[in-house]
Amino acid sequence: MTWHLYNKLMTQSIPHIMPGGEPFFFRGNAVGILCIHGFMASPAEIRWLGKHLADQGYTVYGPRLPGHATDYHDISRYRWQDWYAAVEDSLNVLRAQCDRVFVVGHSMGGMLGLLLAANTQIDGLAALATPVLFNNRSMANTRWIKWIRPYTDQSDRSTFNQVVRDEQARRGEDVIGRVRYDLWSTAAVGELFALSLAVQDCLAKVQSPLLLMYSEGDKTVGLTNRDYLLAHLKTSDVEQHTLKQSDHILPQDSERETVFEQVADFIKRKSNPGA
Repeated sequence: MTWHLYNKLMTQSIPHIMPGGEPFFFRGNAVGILCIHGFMASPAEIRWLGKHLADQGYTVYGPRLPGHATDYHDISRYRWQDWYAAVEDSLNVLRAQCDRVFVVGHSMGGMLGLLLAANTQIDGLAALATPVLFNNRSMANTRWIKWIRPYTDQSDRSTFNQVVRDEQARRGEDVIGRVRYDLWSTAAVGELFALSLAVQDCLAKVQSPLLLMYSEGDKTVGLTNRDYLLAHLKTSDVEQHTLKQSDHILPQDSERETVFEQVADFIKRKSNPGA
């Protein structure tokens, strides 16, 4: 093999991060906040919330989960345990620098946050539009379906992408719209389903203070998920706030400012319990 061909093959194998899909880190005080994005998405969907929290003085880290925001083929190589290991590592990065650490997770990020809360000590979790129940029977059969239909088109054809673009323009950011995959890996969907089962099994062990945020307008994750959590969590320190208009991407949709304020207030109160 010639050096030119070797170099070409090696270069092609390196995943390149999608514009806007980079992780973010804001240095602040001794209270750390780990922001975890959702399935098939990127840190971009939770970056505005992270910046709002950083403006309050906190140290905020938003990692990119393995297989996300590169090429849609990449995610098929990962299992849900890889995503969990990544957020465990990220939590330890913040613990090395901060006295208290909170977690904010959107959608699948909230599922990973619940696992963290069950398996390790965190000072609080804000779970946004977090699914725990999937009634789609095909999700349980992805181990076979993936060989017949390895990818499906999940393009966002709603007006939400324009909402994001308008806000990016208002903020003076590059106007690129949502940073997510349009083609979804069937194998990865199976991992999401397996993760949901692991979360259901761990709920009784969650002891951290929780803030649950859902929306009546969410067409992806319904309020039955909120009700399931409220019924199965054993901790008594659970708060919940229900939005009216937003669809699934709560940190970027029309009621995002309410999300920012609710999450910031929750962290402020829980990080200063005697105040």
